[in-house]
Parts: sequence; structure tokens; C-alpha cells
Amino acid sequence: MTPENSKSEQNEQLREMNYSAENDIFNQEEAISLDGDGNPILENPTSTNSLGSNLDVPGAAADDEMEEIGSEDEENNFYSQSDNNDNHEEVNEDLLS
Repeated sequence: MTPENSKSEQNEQLREMNYSAENDIFNQEEAISLDGDGNPILENPTSTNSLGSNLDVPGAAADDEMEEIGSEDEENNFYSQSDNNDNHEEVNEDLLS
């Protein structure tokens, strides 16, 4: 396949491309301030501690004791039992005796 125009014609067309600065997408972007490491400086940083702290979950305070010992997740307790002591029908044959 040969290009539609020769390389010199393509270069000439690139040189002749004049467009106004307001059409330049880089001039349309909003400037973002960066810190010394190159990370953006956020105007209103959100605290990770506040994430979900304003949610009102019924019974959330009542399971704090269970949460400390790791048994607060009732939905998955059935799957968290140890092998062959969980009343599942399958036999785990890959266990060492």
C-alpha cells in the first residue's frame, strides 16, 4: 500500500495547518496544581475516616462485640467453618490425616 500523498506532501500539509489557540484542546483544559511529587493538589480533600461514618445502619452498634472476634458476618459463617466439621455433604479427600 502506498500512502495517498508523498512524505514531503504530508509534511507540507502539517506545516500549513494553522488553527487558533482556542481550538487547541490543551488550552481548553483547566490547570491543575501539582505538589512536589507531581500529584494533584485537591482543593477539598476528603478524609478517609469520614467514609461511611454518616451512615445509619440499624444494629451496627449491637454487633461490635461479635466484630471483635470475627463472627459478625452471619451470611458467610456457613462457608467459614473448618473442613469436614461443617455438616457439608461432600468429603474433603485432599486433607491429610
